[in-house]
Amino acid sequence: MKLKNQHILCWNHSKNDFNKIDISKVMDLKYLKGLDHQIDLIKQNTKSFLSDLPYNHALLWGVRGSGKSTLLKGVLKDTININKNLKILEVNSNDINDLPHIFLNYNFKDKVIIFIDDLSFEQNDRSYIQFKSILEGSFYNNNLNVLFYVTSNRRHLMKRDMIDNERSTAISQDEGIEEKVSLSDRFGLWISFHNITKEEYLEIVKNYFASHNITFNNLEKKESLKWIFSRGNRTGRSAFQFFKNYCSINKIKLKI
Repeated sequence: MKLKNQHILCWNHSKNDFNKIDISKVMDLKYLKGLDHQIDLIKQNTKSFLSDLPYNHALLWGVRGSGKSTLLKGVLKDTININKNLKILEVNSNDINDLPHIFLNYNFKDKVIIFIDDLSFEQNDRSYIQFKSILEGSFYNNNLNVLFYVTSNRRHLMKRDMIDNERSTAISQDEGIEEKVSLSDRFGLWISFHNITKEEYLEIVKNYFASHNITFNNLEKKESLKWIFSRGNRTGRSAFQFFKNYCSINKIKLKI
């Protein structure tokens, strides 16, 4: 499948094949405020991967709506624009069991970045065992130059109560949980995302307003704070959702 610079391949399990997806409209990194450190880590790791230097698979974890996926997509969009020999594959978290099939049946001569969004495992899900071996370099992918970028709301890719439950029922303290927790240890980079402050939230909203040449006064400030109070969270996502709602009410077209 021939790709243009701003296209990635998205795995379609039902078709047993890839769909070509345009990512040119992915949000630019300039709109992500307060995430400079996380952006720099991903950029440097990606640069090392493309330069045949040591690199690490990365797990981006933290609260919902904190910018994990948007950050990754933004970096990957910028990267693929200047690297013609790079393939980016997106695999749904429910389809990770298809990875061996993908590695065995598709001839990837270029470097490959695999993006898996919102990955987590439930109590009786054993697919993490195979995924762990793939991360370490199994026979499936030992001839490929592969980098995994994964996002999750959970640091260890599973619910906290699952870990606590196995600790309480294990014969020894490490029995049961060690194998599951060791999956997250396969990621050399753990990049955390946390709730933002009120000031950071307002700065993000102001940035959206400025990008559209819209004045941000006390009235808009009060409305933006009412928005997060009604939702009960304060994230980059809620800032963007407020801005979209404001534009909708005022019949302003988005330029992002």
